[in-house]
Amino acid sequence: MARQKNMKRRRAILCSTFALLREKGIKNVSLKMIAERSNISKSLLQSYYPHKNKLITEIIIGFKTTILRNLPQASFYSINEFAKVKAFIYLILQIGMTDKGISQILESILKDRNNKTVWDNILDDWLVANKIKDKLGTNEQVQVGLSFVVSGGTNLYFKRKELNLSAEDISNIMVKSFMTTFLNSSDQEINEAITEGHDMIVRFDMNKVFKIINSMFLEEE
Repeated sequence: MARQKNMKRRRAILCSTFALLREKGIKNVSLKMIAERSNISKSLLQSYYPHKNKLITEIIIGFKTTILRNLPQASFYSINEFAKVKAFIYLILQIGMTDKGISQILESILKDRNNKTVWDNILDDWLVANKIKDKLGTNEQVQVGLSFVVSGGTNLYFKRKELNLSAEDISNIMVKSFMTTFLNSSDQEINEAITEGHDMIVRFDMNKVFKIINSMFLEEE
């Protein structure tokens, strides 16, 4: 019973935090505000999450897990590795471009070096867990390449309205940049990856994705 109560309270805290982050952005949310929204004392909140960064990390992990859960698993393991990366990037960016609140969270993460490091680590873990990383090149190529394309992709995301770029445009540019600059891939290899990625993302049900995101911390663990 005690464990169930603790898990229920953690979900309530995460749910309250996610709602506040969507309303105000990461920098404008304090532990005091989270405690008040969660109807608990600040000291009790800190017994679960001593620092806001720990909460943010758990939010990011939950968000990533939700995104991955919505990749079409039936065909996921049989497609090109770079198509998978394109699909993953697309989902993150499309969600940010569609939902103003999540856009605030995403922009805060990308602007803050500490939060961005968490995001980079999660992306790296995802590549390893799905046995994609080894197929993208050497460890050095992947680390340098990801740093390069994530930085460039971030700048494009911030300038998306000025440059009239969609989520798929940015994900295409990021994948093409990595394959061209760090792997010297042929035009045919690049086009195959981009096309496979497109075929994958057109099957995404974004309404379903948002429904799950809105309730992700309410679900039983």
